[in-house]
Amino acid sequence: MDLNGLVLFVEIIKQGSITRAGMVLGKPKSTLSRQLSEFEQTLGVKLVERTTRRLDLTEAGRELYEQSKDLLSELGDIQHSIGAYQRQPKGQLTILWPQELFTAQMAELIAEFLQTWSLISFCGTQYNGATPAPDSQYDLQFLLHQQPLPASDWIGRSLMSIPHNIYIASHCLNRAPKTLDDIRHCQCILQSGEDEWLFRQDQQIHTIAVQGRLTLNSPDMRLQAAIRGLGAVRLANYLAEPYVRQGALTALTFNERPVADTLSVLYRSRQLPLKTRLFLEHFQNHVGRLYSTL
Repeated sequence: MDLNGLVLFVEIIKQGSITRAGMVLGKPKSTLSRQLSEFEQTLGVKLVERTTRRLDLTEAGRELYEQSKDLLSELGDIQHSIGAYQRQPKGQLTILWPQELFTAQMAELIAEFLQTWSLISFCGTQYNGATPAPDSQYDLQFLLHQQPLPASDWIGRSLMSIPHNIYIASHCLNRAPKTLDDIRHCQCILQSGEDEWLFRQDQQIHTIAVQGRLTLNSPDMRLQAAIRGLGAVRLANYLAEPYVRQGALTALTFNERPVADTLSVLYRSRQLPLKTRLFLEHFQNHVGRLYSTL
């Protein structure tokens, strides 16, 4: 059944005339009269007997009106209730982001967001290791990746680049790898699922297999293990640089540079719920706070 036609029919009967219904709906009388006739033709039954002075419901019209008026009222209430989510942000926001992503700064951004929007609840999950596939349980997924993300029907947007380097304890420089081939044979400190490091030379990408006897999901724990001389480690520069300045770590230099991580955000539809759109805008408005840490 044509819902628009049904709404039109019920409003005409409720107002008692096509003229008054036209005033309520903001349509000319001639348009409403034509649309009512088209609705009757679609149903294959006469709903209203019209004269110049009055409208009389047929038996079929009376039954349709009685069964439809409350239903349309309920649908209107539902539409108003659902529309409230676009007028006022509320509900649970579920976000996924990598453990390596500026933990302190992300905590600040989330706290500030919740202090601004009191009707939104927040459920945040951090992941480690390999970049996860799109998952419909999350409103937004912030992903770190070196290679382009696999094609999907989700919408992806690159937000920032996070440079990395290879580091080793300064007191272990005598056994530091000198070339990429040396890296294949040295002990490396890895994260879950990590078995290769990518390096760039001009436009070429070199893939270097890595191995080691220590695998840790926490970037802070990998950093501390490197400081204690347990192997070479690939870390974001913003994490390692304070320890380089202290003399505890040294960044290794090769002809090729480690490929930077790209931070992207994924979401399912361009028609974002208000709560989701507001958080994404909040993140983008304050992404400079993350850049200042790099």
